[in-house]
Amino acid sequence: MSARSKAVPDRDHFTFYMDLLGHDVMNNNQAVLSYLELIYAAPGVDRRVKTLAEKAVSHVRTSTVLIDNVKRLIAARNIQPEKLKPTDVVKSIDKAEVELRKHFPAKRIRLEKIAMPKNAVVFGDNYAEDLILNVLITAVRLSPSDDITLRVTCTDGDIKGRPAWITRVEEKNAQLPPFLAGGNVSATYSQDISTAVKTTGMLFAKMLAESLGGDFEARPLQRDAKKGGAEFTVILRRAEGP
Repeated sequence: MSARSKAVPDRDHFTFYMDLLGHDVMNNNQAVLSYLELIYAAPGVDRRVKTLAEKAVSHVRTSTVLIDNVKRLIAARNIQPEKLKPTDVVKSIDKAEVELRKHFPAKRIRLEKIAMPKNAVVFGDNYAEDLILNVLITAVRLSPSDDITLRVTCTDGDIKGRPAWITRVEEKNAQLPPFLAGGNVSATYSQDISTAVKTTGMLFAKMLAESLGGDFEARPLQRDAKKGGAEFTVILRRAEGP
């Protein structure tokens, strides 16, 4: 290793490695997706084969999202939210709805948008868009149902004394891990890896929301968490329009 390369901070080496790994995984995933899409789009293919291919697509896309999330978190470590381009949460939800169906072609997904303002502008640029999409994906992944209705609301509020927009996503069948019954995503850090792996999407949402000066939490819809249902709340600082 040269003296020049030794002078590069370890975190830069880590960023480079993640970019390298991400590029390799993304290319492989894209190749697999192409083959799967050819299978379930081909005429005459058995319906059961198509269904299995559709389910495989969800797993491949989930792997891609995981790599994207890690790269996003690395990039977001030292950002200043106020310097990011303002983003409209309402438009981000609309875009995420389209992407959501691509991630889960075997599921029937509907978004019920309740109490939505004309626009809800926050600090966040593409980070905020990724955050909203990730929360919706997480809600779907935690539901055992193939027929899913996500109830989405966006209302004004505040965080640490500053104006904010609060986005809530409810899924009546979503199953939160028992240790999250208290509504604190940070409880994941006290769990073993085999248990914590179920919360990767929520951990990403928590860390990214905090980097943007906001917050994220998840809680059961009912007092008895075993009955199912979960609410996911994203709070992002309000900004002036773009």
